[in-house]
Amino acid sequence: MQKKDKILILVIVIVGAVMALFLQFTKEDGGFAVVTVDGQMVEEYSLETDGTYTIETDAGYNTLIIEDGVVHMLDADCRDHICVEHIAIMRTGETIVCLPHKLVVEVVGGAEATSDLVVG
Repeated sequence: MQKKDKILILVIVIVGAVMALFLQFTKEDGGFAVVTVDGQMVEEYSLETDGTYTIETDAGYNTLIIEDGVVHMLDADCRDHICVEHIAIMRTGETIVCLPHKLVVEVVGGAEATSDLVVG
């Protein structure tokens, strides 16, 4: 590997790190956690209200905790528990996904949650 190759790799790594930091720090704190199962919204919870919620699906259950403005999955009866091991989320656009249950928890921002409108 030549010196120019090493410099190019270093520049790419630095630019990537700067972009990742920029994206992380420019995200807004969310206002609501929206729960969808198989693409259908089933519930919406305010991040300002602490609570423990169990979401039942045809495939099983997930237990969601909202505490101090952050959301995390406490328990699930799926095999892999990837959703339970996921870090807590609190910023707009962050998600926790449980594939076996087709469940998605997404943080949406602002004073009120908004739905996207798709016109075909």
